[in-house]
Amino acid sequence: MIHSYQQLGTRYLKKNMKRTILTLVGIILSVALISTIGLFMKGSQLTHIENIKKLSGVSFHVGISDYDEELLNKVKFNPQIESLGLMSQGDIVPVGDVSVKMNFADHHALKFLTYSILDGKLPNNGDEAAVDSWVLPYIKKDLQIGDSFELDGKTYQLVGLLNNSEFTQKNKEGRLLTYKSEFAIGEGRILIEINEKADFNEVLDELKSMIEDNNIDINTQLIQALKPESDQSLLAILVIVISIVVISTIVVIYNAFQISVVERMKQFGLLRSIGATRKQIRRIVMKEAVVLAVIAIPIGIVCSLLALAILQSMFLILLEDGQDISMFNVDWMIILISSILTLIAVLASSYYPAFFAGKISPLLAISSRLSIKKEVIRKQKNTVLKKPLSFPLSMALKNVKRNKNRYMVTILSIIISSVLFITFSSLMDIAFSSKFMNDPSTKSDLTIYLQEDSFVSSENLQIMDQLKLIQNVSEVYEQDLSFEILLKDTAQSLATAEDIQKTIGNKHSITVVNDFEENKDKKETVLVTKILVYAFIVVIALIGSLNILNTITISIMIRRKELAALKSIGMSQRDLKKMIIYEALIYGFSGSLQGIFFGCILSYIIYLAASGVLKVAWTIPYEACFITFAAALFISYLSVLLPLRRIQQDNIIDTIREE
Repeated sequence: MIHSYQQLGTRYLKKNMKRTILTLVGIILSVALISTIGLFMKGSQLTHIENIKKLSGVSFHVGISDYDEELLNKVKFNPQIESLGLMSQGDIVPVGDVSVKMNFADHHALKFLTYSILDGKLPNNGDEAAVDSWVLPYIKKDLQIGDSFELDGKTYQLVGLLNNSEFTQKNKEGRLLTYKSEFAIGEGRILIEINEKADFNEVLDELKSMIEDNNIDINTQLIQALKPESDQSLLAILVIVISIVVISTIVVIYNAFQISVVERMKQFGLLRSIGATRKQIRRIVMKEAVVLAVIAIPIGIVCSLLALAILQSMFLILLEDGQDISMFNVDWMIILISSILTLIAVLASSYYPAFFAGKISPLLAISSRLSIKKEVIRKQKNTVLKKPLSFPLSMALKNVKRNKNRYMVTILSIIISSVLFITFSSLMDIAFSSKFMNDPSTKSDLTIYLQEDSFVSSENLQIMDQLKLIQNVSEVYEQDLSFEILLKDTAQSLATAEDIQKTIGNKHSITVVNDFEENKDKKETVLVTKILVYAFIVVIALIGSLNILNTITISIMIRRKELAALKSIGMSQRDLKKMIIYEALIYGFSGSLQGIFFGCILSYIIYLAASGVLKVAWTIPYEACFITFAAALFISYLSVLLPLRRIQQDNIIDTIREE
């Protein structure tokens, strides 16, 4: 028994379960889109931060040298400074053909250097030390972690290995890091970590005002990753991307709900005719919207978390250190914002058609002639000379023309999906064309540098032949004053570098640089970036495709009575099928072309924003445009196959009698 008009909304949802499910799918896709992108961007930011720390080997934000006690106290008691440590460099100690620079740090500074450790741990006291792995053979033969060694008149226990740096190897100057508790005022550098909740620009300006420019070292790359809004170019890109996502979300939900509500004008007219007020009509629709949102939002959030979980499993499979990359970060603020935006979009998209239904005349609503405009009949001349269109195609064109509202709602769905794909594909191309993603230095495992004054062509040939004879060497390439070497077993890179130094270094003046560990980190960072970008594009493409499928499926299913009427007056099943397919292809053709146009404009705007960060050239994304056009036609065709099967099984009389 019905006690109020609002109960009609929930009854309608239960009775028309298929239409309800299709509308739910549209809302689920929308909340999944915005929450996935939000969580995706947050996870990508955290991964990017970790990669920067790993490549640089440090995690401090600012380094200050040549300081006094007053400056040290100002930094120490600044509430916006999270922590600080002290680090200094000591003597350079000769060890055979190379040298080792002594480095000292307190416990706070050592925490900033954890990313420099290749194996083992950082020292906890002055009797422990970590050194560059490439310098081990020079300090002591067969030196391993846990062994003791003597350097500069003091005995240390080796507790960790520092990652190999090309700079230290080329200069033949290794590093030793040990603990030191007391530092004299002005000794070494102050390493500073700024509170993440603080205004970084304000803190940096304050620090710069107290010291000279040449005494401050700012970790700009890490700060930009932590606070992307501090960079105007990155902020512009973020604003554009977020705006596209939010607008797309609103349009997608509007499409899903608008089609469902507009087709029920006759029911609203009947309610108006028996005394329902405009306010009551609006409440019926708004309650339906709230019920659908309450059901769809949690499902959409779960879908986005599932997508991130799948991405996390890909990292575990493809990367050796995949467990160190955490994309599965549940940020409740992003989930809350996504839910609120989706709820607002649902209520906004349902309010307009509800307001329109309450405002119109009940007689017009009952007659179902609100969205149909009578065409002006024009007499055509010389029709004999014109090749007539096929009957199904002409009927499809008329159906598209006569209901502008339904056409616009459907076409918007395709435009939005096309714009999303082209825009983010362009963003991917910009990212992949950066210098970091195409770093040529990551292509070799070992590099042999020759002294310029000892360069002799005949000797180079001898060196190359000798390098090829070394057991673990796979390939050798000559590059000006160096040889690039690829190894068969990269795990033996240290041993191979030692063999080369023994066999060739005794006869020729060379410098052996072990690039493997540094290149491994660079390659993994590039691979992580590619996985993130491609996964992002796949998510966008999947959600866009499902959105098109859902919108066109709804637009066909709600016309079952109209299509049954066409069959009742003699239209064959074959012609009906052709007509519906032509309609879908018209939607796909028109929507994809408009989407390509607006997508190219937005991709150019993003390029202008990104040009402040990356020096790249913009080109029309032909590949993305072609994929968009072909995919829109294919998906539009697929979207009518299921409704067609249902329509073929419909009983004409029963369908026409349906209310």
